[in-house]
Formats: sequence, C-alpha cells, structure tokens
Amino acid sequence: MANINLVKEKLLTRRSGFYDDAKEALVKENNGIRIWYHNYTTIDWIHDFVKERVRLRHLRSIGGIRGMLKNRADSLKGWVLVLLTGVITACLAAFIDVSSWWLGDLRMGYCTTNFWWSQYFCCWGAAATDGKSSIYPLLSGSCPEWVSWSEALSSDKVILGLSRDTFDWIVYCCFGICVVMVTSDGTVSQQRSHGSTKRRNGPSGSSHMPRSASRTSMETVLNSSQPKKIAYFGAGSGIPEVKTILGGFVIRGFLGFRTLMIKLIGLPLMVASGLNMGKQGPLVHIACCVANIVCRIFDKYNRNDGKRREILSAAAASGVAVAFGAPIGGVLFSLEEVSYYFPSKTMWRTYFCALISAVVLKMINPYRVGKTVLFQVTYDRDWHLFESVPFFFISVFGGVYGALFSQFHMNYSRFRSRTWIGRHPVQEVLIVTLLTCAIQWLNPWTRVNLLQLLTNLYSECTPENNLNGMCATNIDQIYPIFLVLAQIFVMKVALNFITFGVKVPGGIFIPTMVAGAVFGRMVGLGVQWLIVKYPEHQVFAVCEGDSMDCIIPGLYAMIGAAACLSGVTRMTVSLVVIMFELTGAMTYSLPIMMAVMMGKFVGDAFSPDAFFNKLIDLNEHPYLDNKKDYNTFGTAADIADRYLETIDVNAVNDVDSLRRKVEILAASGYSDGGLPIVDRGILVGYIASNELGHALDLAEQKHPDCICVFRNRASSNIPATEIITTGTSDLLRDPTRTMDFTPFTDQAPLSVSLFSSMDLVMELFIKLGIKYVCVVKAGEHYGMIHKKRLLSFLKENDEKQKRHVRRSCC
Repeated sequence: MANINLVKEKLLTRRSGFYDDAKEALVKENNGIRIWYHNYTTIDWIHDFVKERVRLRHLRSIGGIRGMLKNRADSLKGWVLVLLTGVITACLAAFIDVSSWWLGDLRMGYCTTNFWWSQYFCCWGAAATDGKSSIYPLLSGSCPEWVSWSEALSSDKVILGLSRDTFDWIVYCCFGICVVMVTSDGTVSQQRSHGSTKRRNGPSGSSHMPRSASRTSMETVLNSSQPKKIAYFGAGSGIPEVKTILGGFVIRGFLGFRTLMIKLIGLPLMVASGLNMGKQGPLVHIACCVANIVCRIFDKYNRNDGKRREILSAAAASGVAVAFGAPIGGVLFSLEEVSYYFPSKTMWRTYFCALISAVVLKMINPYRVGKTVLFQVTYDRDWHLFESVPFFFISVFGGVYGALFSQFHMNYSRFRSRTWIGRHPVQEVLIVTLLTCAIQWLNPWTRVNLLQLLTNLYSECTPENNLNGMCATNIDQIYPIFLVLAQIFVMKVALNFITFGVKVPGGIFIPTMVAGAVFGRMVGLGVQWLIVKYPEHQVFAVCEGDSMDCIIPGLYAMIGAAACLSGVTRMTVSLVVIMFELTGAMTYSLPIMMAVMMGKFVGDAFSPDAFFNKLIDLNEHPYLDNKKDYNTFGTAADIADRYLETIDVNAVNDVDSLRRKVEILAASGYSDGGLPIVDRGILVGYIASNELGHALDLAEQKHPDCICVFRNRASSNIPATEIITTGTSDLLRDPTRTMDFTPFTDQAPLSVSLFSSMDLVMELFIKLGIKYVCVVKAGEHYGMIHKKRLLSFLKENDEKQKRHVRRSCC
C-alpha cells in the first residue's frame, strides 16, 4: 500500500525543489546543480546529458550480481514506459472512437434495440443488405430499429407545427450547441496566464522593479516581469506546443493530468457537435500527456527532462499510429515533424511504442469492421499514365490551398485577438457551431462527421455499394454529382477557414484532407466524364470495356487529401508512408509521392514555413528549427548583448543586490537567462536565474543580509550537500552571514570568441541544444548571446529579406 501511495504521489504531484539527486558528483563535474525548471523556460540539454552520465557511472560501478541486475532493470525502464504509453494510448483512442461515433449518431436519432448503440451497430444486418456503405447512415429507411427524433415523438408528419425534417434539423443544431458548450466551457476553464517569451527591447538597466518584490519568490518575480498572454491548453491539436516542448521548452501543465482529462472528454463532444475539426491531431497531444505522466514512475526519466523527451518522441508516434492506423508513418512523423533530438535508440523505442499502440487498437477493434481507422480503403485497379496530368493539377491545388489557409489563419488569429471575438471564446464557439450545423444539414452527405464523409470520398464504387448516390453509373449522373460536390467543397473550405482556432479540442488533419478529397473527387468525375464522352480518343485507348470503370474517383480523392495536407503541414516522407498504410498497397506510390512533393513545393513557393511552425511563432514560443536553413551573416559580436548584468566575484554580493540583478535581467526579456561571473573582467563562470533565485531564497532564510560568495576555492573540499543544506563553512570568516553559491554555478561555461562567425554560433545552438553562449575577447567577458536574442536576430533577418524581395519585385 505504501508503494502504491508513493507512485500515486509521484504521478499527480507537481515537481518542485532540487532537480538533481547526485549533487556532490555534479559539483565535481563543474557543471553545477539545478532546481526544477520554471514555467516557460528552456531546459539545459548539456546539463541533463552530464547528469545522465554521472548516474550511469555510479550504476555501473556496482559490482557482482546485484550490479548486473540493477543495470538490466535500469535498461528496461524505457521499454516499460513506452509499453505503458502504447497500451494506454490505444485504449484511450478506442474510447474516443466509440464515444464520438455514438454521440455523433445521437444527433439524428437513437436505437430502439439498445440506446447505447450507434447507428451502424443498431443496423448491422440492414447495412449488409441495403446496398450502401456499411458505415454511412441508412437514408432509405431500411432499418426500423433506428428512429429519428421526430419519429420517436410522433407518427404524424407535423410536429409542433413543424415538418419532420425541420424538427430533426432543430434537434440536430440544439444537440450540437449543447455538447460543444460543455467542451468549450471545460477548455476555457483551464486558461493559463503566462509571460510572453519575446525579448524586450531597450537597455537592460531600464528596469524599475519595486524593491518590495525582493521578498517574493523568484519564480513570481520572473513571471510578473513579462507581459501576459492567455493560453488554453485543451484547445486545438496541441502539436505546435508538443513540438516546442520536444525542442526543450517547458510548459507546465500542458502535458498534465488535467489537460489529458479535458482533451479526453472534450474530443468526443467536439466530434458530436459537428464542428469542422478532427480528432487525429489531438491524439498526439493525448499520447504525450500519457507519456509525461507515466514517466514519473521512474526517477531516471522523471528527474531528467532530456531523457523524458525521448519518451515523448515515442508517444508522438503512438498518437499518429492510433489516429491513422500507420505505425511506421508515426515513427517517421515523430522524426520528421516534431522531434528535436532523435538518436537511434529513441527510434527503436518509438517504433516499439507505435507498434504496440496499433496492435492493441487492432485487438480492441472499436469499429467492428476489422479496421483500426474508419477511412482505411483498398483498390483493386491500377492507375494509368494519362492520369498524371490531373494528378499534377490536384497537387498544385493542394499547395495553393495550404499556403492560403496558413496565411488566412495567421491574419484571422491576429484579428481575433484584437477584437470582441478573442475576449469571448465561448460565444465564438457557439456561433461557429450554429452556423456549421445549419448549413451542413442542407446536404445529407455532410450531416455525418468528417470521418464518415472522408471514408465515402475515398471508397471505390461497386455494384453493391453506390455510396448513397456518390457514384455515377452513366454520364448523365456525373454533372449533378459534380455540382453537389462543388457545394460541399465551398462549404468545407469556408468552415475550415473560420473554425480552426476556436477554443475546443480539435485538429486540422481531417478537415484539410476532406477539402482535398472533395476537390480530388470532383476532378476524378471530370476525368470520368471525358473518358465516357470521348472513348475513342487515343489518350483513353488503355481503357477497355466499360469506360465508367476505367478510373477510380476515390483515388483522386486520396491524391487531393495528400496534396492539401502536404501543402498545409509540409510533411513529406511521413505523409507518403501514412497514405501507403491507409491504402494497404504500393501500387499508388508514384501518384501519392508526386502529390506530396508538388504540394510541398508549391506551398514553399508561397511561404517556406509550415503551418505548425507559424503557430509556434504566433504563440511566441522560443523554438529554433533544427531543420531550417537559416541565412546568417556577421560575427558573434554583432548580436551579443554587451550591457547585461554580471557578477563580480571580488565585489560584496548581498541578497538584495543579486536579486535586483535578476529582476533587471527578467525585465530585459531574459527571465530564463542567467548572469556571467567574472573575476577582474575574466569570465570564470555562469549561474542561471532559476538557480540564483533559489540560492538567494536559501541565503535569505539563513540571514536577511547574507553575503553570497562565488568561486570560493577554500570550500572546494567541503561536501556539496553540506554547503547546500546549511550554507556554512568553518573556513569562512563569518559563517552565519555568508553562503557559498559555487555549487549552483557552471564553472565551465560554453564560450566563443567575439570574432566567431554566426554560422558557428548557429551550429552550437542547434546541435548542442544550448540556451546561452558567452562571448569573450582574449578571455575577458565581452557579452552574452541568449537563445531569445538569437531568435530575435533571425526573425529580424527574415523580415529584412522579405522587405528586400518585395522592393526587388516592385
């Protein structure tokens, strides 16, 4: 029972205090000890790497059978965590699939046999004999067990003075508004206020912080010095934030238990409301929440943020595996799209985690149709060379759509934040939901959720399944179907543009794929019309027999979905593999690869930044893209901050003076920065703001006017634990009023010459994951380059280049 309570406490308790266990060993490494990272700060990858090496050295020093067993058990911890993550993620995904399907059907009626059955399960027998898709609502009335709400209330054709169709439409809209209100309220209730991560301009000494703030905790001081932004952790897909976290940024609570519950409950309700958003992107966020929580079981990952991100990378692949039924695509998605640090060991565990998720979801079989995802399809015909032209046309459209959608969303998000809409997020959700329900009811094909619509767009027409009228059997039926699809296309594109960004859980993958699939199927119908109209043309000579069956319009829908998704996300290899796994065949590899390639090329021609990267920039997260080719010039001296505060080891450093330095640093925009330590101008160390603030709190508890000593060589023989816990030393002149801060300092800070090229500086930040570098001139301290300063410099360069290009074009 004691062990169970301990595990429960580790899983649910917020972490605080010292981040490191082997304090004395880390002090000997001259890297310093750390406390838990504050909110909206950057982790120290180098420190976490050194910390892991120290832990492994101690573990491997244990001899005998006991040491061998300990080392074996230690190596299995990572596998246990990815196994738990995979199993739990698959179970949660199955719950979301089943509950969202049932709630979505509940908008239009209920099952008289069992209220808790969806329409498909209620009409299992009728679905096989109706001649329609087995997952599409049976519109012909061949399933008496399923009744609409108007039929349930009255057998008359008029109910309360309304026709049956009007009454069902009102119920459809009211149900959507009710369920979306629940999920929106839950999402907005978790709003968090945080400091902007943008660096403030202006001299560092311009701060006028009140001295009374020196008696507050340092985390409060650091957070209060920044302009506030509102974040809704449960809203959206969560992929941009997950990508930022994997890049080394700390967002407390974003991967916590409460966020997991809001996402888990809110996703089925969002799907049931009919909003034009998907649940595939949020599944990545859910998987990472699960991984973050289970990591707390083992201190190896709980107390090392760098190691924890290895498990989070595996979890991201697990989320894609259960979202698309594509475990290999999930591994590539984690490698290509979200992960920052991805060694070969992490790839193997990521593969294992994605595999476990896919296998468990297959065993659960939530749809009872033998598919892990609803829109998995297979085709029994090959494609023809003449189809390359329409495939190319669809691919170009996908890139254009992606660029337009990304730019519109950025502009609309800025407009939203400045107007009434941003101040009333719940009302915005209700308005968008009402508009969505009202116009989607007009077309029977759009009354269902996006997954059911996408499945029918992908599906191949057969004599037994005409997809509820979506298949044309002769040339006269092509034009009416084309017009209906054109109406759906305009409707879905417009809803995509205004829906994403509302404060409910939901992603952009499926809505983008639906828009592309509708356009692709329209093009497929156009090609089908040409083949039937001109069967004797030499281009169509390869079509033998019935010309209506020469091509597969569903394949065009899949090409359009891939092209649009590539245009928005700029995914390449991972997206191609996901599409392969969805179709279950390599026959269509070339058209899918061409669609993804052209979608990305055309999108990059309009804007080189992917949609998720734009969202990161919009949220002002300090993310340095290690896959982007930055155009840098100059030397380290050009961007170094020369006038930031420093600590002189020969000066009298009391608590108030050091706290004031930290406040000035935070007011300059470097709340997660630090102070260089100098001795007669020579750089001898560095101390981060978090550790300095914690040390000042300890010193202040010891004596209000405590003197803080740095680089005290006389105390080097005293155990670090004694220094940290008591701050006393018999070798110091007045031990009651002094405290040695040396254990908290990095005595070997990374530094470069002021003449170092910016290319070298960029490589250090990208390859090592550092958050600062000291700039020296012949050993003397010259300035500092924090990660935020570098990002600001890169953004200024991009803006200058854009202005230069615009002037050149004009």
